Order: sequence, then structure tokens, then C-alpha cells
Amino acid sequence: MIIAISVAVIAVAFVVLSIFLIRTLIAVRQVMLNVDQSVNGLKEKVETTVEETRLTLQETRLLVEDVREKSRKADAVVNSLTEVGKSLEQVSSSINRTVSANQERLGNVVALVGAGIDLVKRWRSDRKS
Repeated sequence: MIIAISVAVIAVAFVVLSIFLIRTLIAVRQVMLNVDQSVNGLKEKVETTVEETRLTLQETRLLVEDVREKSRKADAVVNSLTEVGKSLEQVSSSINRTVSANQERLGNVVALVGAGIDLVKRWRSDRKS
């Protein structure tokens, strides 16, 4: 009889163990389904993010090329302006040298004109008197 009771207890223990094992497996299955759904959702988001990143990178490349082209054009303009500045500096220097050279002569001419005006005034005053 003890053997029969022992077998019955073992059978009940096996049934209880099986029930808990089945419940655990069901819970694990639910977790795995949730993980599968999460992974699928993430997969879609990652694909969308990768596509947006690819488009952004493509636009960035176009912008960089545009900036390079405009920079080259701006370099040409800056170089032209530099040359214009040098030319203007040369013209200014030439004008300064010419003015300096003629300043002395003009000073003499002004003095002569002033002396001439004084002589004419004296001559007129002498004629009236």
C-alpha cells in the first residue's frame, strides 16, 4: 500500500509540476510574442531612419558641392577686388607723386600771380593819381 500511496503522491507532484511548467511556458510564449512585435516595430523604424539618413546625407553632399562651387566663385571675385585695390593704390601713389612734384611749381605760379596782381593795383593807383 505504501507503494500505491507513493505512486499517487508522485503522480500528483508530477501533475502540479506539469501545470506550473505549462503556465511558465505560456508566459514565456507571451513574452516572446511581445519581443517579436517589438523587434518588428523597431525594424520598421530603423528602416525609416536609415532611409531618412541616406536622404540627408545625399542632400548634405549636394550642399557641400554647392558651397565649394560658390567658394571658388567668391575666390575669383576676391582676387579681382585685390587686383583692383592694388591698381587703385598705384594710381593714388602716382597722383601723390604728381601733386608733390607740381606743388612747388604751383606755389611759384601763385606767388607770381599774387605779385602780378599787386603790380597791376599799383599801376592803376599810380595812373589815377
